[in-house]
Amino acid sequence: MSYDLSPLDAAVELTAQRDLDTLAAAMVRTVSTLQRGFRVCVYALQGDLGNLSAKVVACTDIERVGTYLTALENRPLLRRCIDRQAMVEERGDGVCKWVYPVIEQGQVSGLVSCESSTQAADACQMIEKLVAIYANQHSLLNHQQRDGLTGLFNRAALDSWLAKALAPSEIPGRRAIDASTLGCFAIFDIDHFKRINDSLGHLYGDEVLLILAELMRESFRFNDMLFRYGGEEFIAVLTDTDLDTAMAVLERFRARVASHHFPQINQVTLTIGVVEIEPRVLPSTLIDCADKALYYGKNHGRNQVNAYEWLNDGRVVHEASGGLQTIELF
Repeated sequence: MSYDLSPLDAAVELTAQRDLDTLAAAMVRTVSTLQRGFRVCVYALQGDLGNLSAKVVACTDIERVGTYLTALENRPLLRRCIDRQAMVEERGDGVCKWVYPVIEQGQVSGLVSCESSTQAADACQMIEKLVAIYANQHSLLNHQQRDGLTGLFNRAALDSWLAKALAPSEIPGRRAIDASTLGCFAIFDIDHFKRINDSLGHLYGDEVLLILAELMRESFRFNDMLFRYGGEEFIAVLTDTDLDTAMAVLERFRARVASHHFPQINQVTLTIGVVEIEPRVLPSTLIDCADKALYYGKNHGRNQVNAYEWLNDGRVVHEASGGLQTIELF
């Protein structure tokens, strides 16, 4: 849908958004409406400076939404914008390209690119101001969706993601979610966490949570989603991943945590339950299935990974005499 929009109307629409995805879609919509014929794309940056990736979160070309650019060093215009933290432009073959940085707390967290066959030099300043409004609103929404201790996404962000990913209605400006990209949903629970708080105090308990969150960020991909569900429970959504692969990834992560040295604590272990995400399943059903796999592990020795689908197939971690043993998963 297209409609006439003034710069003030655009500012109102951007600041009215309460969701990061709808905010990005509104940014594309406002710029492309104010500047007819512009192709607009919003990117989110992920990773460290030496290994940056960009994800297309909104675009006038809907088919590009969800695309990952993993070799930014081979995209000089984007890279130059990140390095300079300022708008950069390129002209050639009858096409003008502009890339604007989305700056939050002094760091480039995203990019907005515009492309047109006309010069439209007078549009640059207006778009730059809209990008600044977008960055401010993005920062506010991002802060609201982060856990204050670990920096991972919080319960509210999880509820929002579940509603968008599993509901039949789609967000305006986004293509329908492909069921094959939903992946797997895993719940982690720190074993005997209450003992840590009771014996050493909450400061040590918080340190365990912080270290675990950092291990999660290091162990999972930039396109996986990581949440602190509450207390000592965490959630990982492994996108574009089948159940066998997810089990292998989660088993490696479980082993990494079990072998990690936590200050003042001999060992911290996790019990993990995972389920493959089916399209349009109720969020409560998805969480309940992962919980059942988690509590199976809690009741059969802890420090293990189990899949909901495998509970009735005999392919589960089991407790045997002589200590905890596992089957060969792969």
